[in-house]
Amino acid sequence: MKVNRRTVSLILSIMGVLGVGTTSYLSVRCSKKADTKETKKEKIIAYAPAIVSGVVTSGCIIGSHHVSSKEIAALTASCGYLAANRDKIEKAVKEKFGDEKAKEIHQEAAAKAMTTHKNDYIEVTGYGDTLFGEYYFGRKFFCSLERVEWAEKQMNYRFHNGEYVSMNDFYEMLNLEQTRAGSEFGWPANEDFYDYNMETPIEFEHVYGEDENGNPMIMIDIRTSPMEGFYEL
Repeated sequence: MKVNRRTVSLILSIMGVLGVGTTSYLSVRCSKKADTKETKKEKIIAYAPAIVSGVVTSGCIIGSHHVSSKEIAALTASCGYLAANRDKIEKAVKEKFGDEKAKEIHQEAAAKAMTTHKNDYIEVTGYGDTLFGEYYFGRKFFCSLERVEWAEKQMNYRFHNGEYVSMNDFYEMLNLEQTRAGSEFGWPANEDFYDYNMETPIEFEHVYGEDENGNPMIMIDIRTSPMEGFYEL
C-alpha cells in the first residue's frame, strides 16, 4: 500500500508536538529520581526515559521537515484540537502557583515559541513588514502593529455587541488565509461561557522578543482562549 507523504508528515508533526510535552514531563520525573541516586552511572540510567523520548521527538521533527515548510504549516492548522489542552494545563498551573506565576510562565512560553521551528512558513499580509507570531496556532506573518491592534479592537467590538466571532474572523482582518481550525475555534456571545459585556472581553497580549535569527518579533498571545465548536453554543 502506498503511503501518502502528507499523511506521514502530519503524523510526524503531531508526534513531535506531543513528544515535546512528554519529554518535559519525563525530565521532571527523572530529575527527582536521579536526585536519589549516588553514582554518575545510576543518575544517567535514571534519565534514560527522558533521553529516549527526546531522541524520538527530535527524529519526528526532523522527519516532518522532509516536506516543504508551507505544507507543514497547512497541515498543522488541521491539528487545532491540540490547542484545547492548553486550557487544562494553564488551569492546573494557576491552581498550583497562582495567577501571577501562571502569567509569568505563560510569557516565558510565548517568548520560547519565537525561537523554535527555524523553517516556519511566514505569511505576507500586505499590511506591513513587522514579524508577528500568533501563539495559539503557531502562525507567523508580516504585518503592521497598527493593523494588528485594529483587528484586535474590531474583534472585541463585534464580540461585545453580541456577535459570535471566530479565529478565522481575526485572520480575515489581517488578510491571512482562513483555516479549518480557525472556523472551529471562537468565542460565543453567551454569558454562560464568556462575559462579553466587558469593554475588552477578548484579552490580547503582545510579547516582544526575537526570532531564531535575532530579528525583532512580536508574539500575539490570545489570553481569552477560544472554544472549539463555539458556534453550537
